[in-house]
Amino acid sequence: PWWLLILVGGIMPLILILGSVYGISNRITIPILVISALIFGAMWLWMHANAGATGDEWWQDDSASGWRGY
Repeated sequence: PWWLLILVGGIMPLILILGSVYGISNRITIPILVISALIFGAMWLWMHANAGATGDEWWQDDSASGWRGY
């Protein structure tokens, strides 16, 4: 869902603001920002790749037998 993407994207400026307001060390805020940016990028890429998926794609094999019937 798109609200998760907005939530993770909103965490990054929040971390920057809280870090500067409360004087949190950059040794703490930078790794948190990098990890949240990687999570945000992976989520966005996954949502973008699956935007048009309906569940009836030809490459799906429900029986996992490897036989496609052709």
